[in-house]
Amino acid sequence: MKRSTHPFATLAAMCAHILVIAALVAFGTVVRESAAAPQQVPARADVIILGDRVADVAYHLGVVPVAMSVRCSLWPLCDQLKNRVQVLGCPNCVARGEGEAIIEAARRNGLKRILVEKHPRYCEYRPDLKPENLGTILADKGLEIAYVDFSNGLESAIRQAAELLDRRAEAEALIETYNTKRATVQNSLKARNPGKSVIIINGTYQESTGRAMLRIEAPGGYADVFLLERIGAKNVGHHFRIDGSKPAKGHFAVPRRKTGPVLDPLVEAAPDVIVMTGNAFAVQKALAEAVRQMPALAEVPALKNHRLFSLPAYVDAGVIEYPDVLRTWADALGAWEHTSDSVQ
Repeated sequence: MKRSTHPFATLAAMCAHILVIAALVAFGTVVRESAAAPQQVPARADVIILGDRVADVAYHLGVVPVAMSVRCSLWPLCDQLKNRVQVLGCPNCVARGEGEAIIEAARRNGLKRILVEKHPRYCEYRPDLKPENLGTILADKGLEIAYVDFSNGLESAIRQAAELLDRRAEAEALIETYNTKRATVQNSLKARNPGKSVIIINGTYQESTGRAMLRIEAPGGYADVFLLERIGAKNVGHHFRIDGSKPAKGHFAVPRRKTGPVLDPLVEAAPDVIVMTGNAFAVQKALAEAVRQMPALAEVPALKNHRLFSLPAYVDAGVIEYPDVLRTWADALGAWEHTSDSVQ
């Protein structure tokens, strides 16, 4: 039987495909090895941690603090630890309050030691934010401040944190595992990059209204530096720039019309791959409606060839998880060379 090429048949197939992927994402979860909980429950250290990279390293050394100030919306493990660790707000909020949240938490819990992250570029979204600047303020309140400095790389920072948390043996094992995973990923990336163009859509779903809110990751951000450039792919999110507007926190907001987010620029961008971060259902819902409203979207290569992937965002917060995130993105973008000696 001859296959139908009627435009409405193509449109229906495209919408059905997007909704099928939505169901698969809803009922299936990709589990990354490093993101899973340690075999043993982490011990609680009588400290407060300021900075998500330090908190991430401490967790993988088998330790959690009593309280922490971290970029909770950006660090994947934050939600997992909320039941065990008091979250004092993001470092920017704590800095605006001149450290009062940490001072009060220390007083309430009878704590003195504060581990503070020191990093040359703590947050690209807020270049002026430096957690170490709170050290003097906290010290003046009688608290004992110790810094974990990432200026000399991750290995050095792991050893510093381990020394402060009495986890020296665990540090060497963690460094060995991390380096092995990273080397395996780097060595297994194909010599010839795939040269694919990518649009990264971050979704938020409002359950109370059923509304999907979308943002497009702008070129030059975390995904480019840590993922796409390593893989050899290109971010074409600039097509969503409106009237020369600058990105807010590394993203362009997608405007809305009555029927939902305006995704028309996808036609001009013509990405080979669409990556969904955040709430994938919000992205899928918006795409399905956009294709219904504008059938030409069904011819966008990423949609036509079914290259629509829900992947973990990376903003250099979960530093120990980085090799696994890079591997997942490389796999999705076709740059991963599957070999028998790959890390399982």
